[in-house]
Amino acid sequence: MVVVVGKPETAESVRELNFRHEFEIGEIHERSVSTIQHQLEQDAEHITHLVYDIRAIGNVDASLALLGRICTTIPGITGKTIVVTEGIAGSSSFMRDVCEMYPKEQIVQSHGAELKRVLNAMLCADGIIRTEPEPQKVTAADPVPDPQEPPPSPPIPVEVTPPSQVGREAAQAQLVLPKPKIERSATCIAVAGAGHRIGTTTQAMQICLYVKALGYKAAIIEMAASALTGYTQISDDAVLFDEHHFRVEGTDVYNDRTCILDAKSQYDYLILDYGCFAELTEPADYLRNDILVAVCGAKPSEVELAADVLRVDNGTIHYIFSFVPQRDRPDVLASMEQYGERTYFAGWTPDYFLYSGNDELYGKITGQIKPKSKAVQKKSHKWPWRKK
Repeated sequence: MVVVVGKPETAESVRELNFRHEFEIGEIHERSVSTIQHQLEQDAEHITHLVYDIRAIGNVDASLALLGRICTTIPGITGKTIVVTEGIAGSSSFMRDVCEMYPKEQIVQSHGAELKRVLNAMLCADGIIRTEPEPQKVTAADPVPDPQEPPPSPPIPVEVTPPSQVGREAAQAQLVLPKPKIERSATCIAVAGAGHRIGTTTQAMQICLYVKALGYKAAIIEMAASALTGYTQISDDAVLFDEHHFRVEGTDVYNDRTCILDAKSQYDYLILDYGCFAELTEPADYLRNDILVAVCGAKPSEVELAADVLRVDNGTIHYIFSFVPQRDRPDVLASMEQYGERTYFAGWTPDYFLYSGNDELYGKITGQIKPKSKAVQKKSHKWPWRKK
């Protein structure tokens, strides 16, 4: 079903394209964002293509937010959506934001002929409507050779040098190598705790949320063999993709360390939760990652546990102390001695999946990475066709 969200004239163009009645058309002429969202998500399994006219809603920020939501809640709809931006200047900030969400060939400036052309090509490619058969070309009969014309001259033979007689430099000059395929390789941030229940998983989640806040794709992978996935017990908002991959509160989590091979090509950053450092069967596996983080505590028993991590410190491990009052922090820094420049303190994080906002701490740990892109949603858009 092709669903049209917009004004009646936009739906009329789609109906004119459907003169053979080859597909079903659904029309939504509401102006309420919540109503449009509810109708789209309710009929998601029946929607094959979507025509979205930005004039349907009188608020640009709401239009962008709705487009971003349905791209997530309706799987596969992004590549089947046509956005009608009639009346919007091509150089406006709104158009730049829309182009970040959809390819340019799916964005049309007119609800008339241009919309029909793009939708027709999309439906033909998906086999929903049939294309007009091409007229058969009439080929002329082979000409009869003139007996008075001389016969054509034989082709000139081309000399081919045997491979054994080609020099190495000449062969390398003629060799055309294929361009290497550039694949994404995620930066791995390893997080281990000096002991149990010391805030290791909390810090792993905070680092992941910090990286995502900068516009990068990030996920958490549980590396401990004995780790129990407690994320689904903390939040009811869990989306299961398979037995090893699920999404909780918008964050991707893998509970199997073997998933790291495939995940490296899908994300920019992977936060590896190793659990308790003393229980690692191969500490070298933890040490070979790009960024190393150890979560410690200030209690006497917890300080003794941190000695196992300090013993293998290669000069790059960052130490985060959790639950340390402000008055005790100078004593902790003094006890860390030469590791004090890489020692930080994390405040209390009551909400497991809510970023604490401590950019200074996590920026130092990750090397002050720069934001990848600005947020798509902005507050300064204005409808260009409105008169003041």
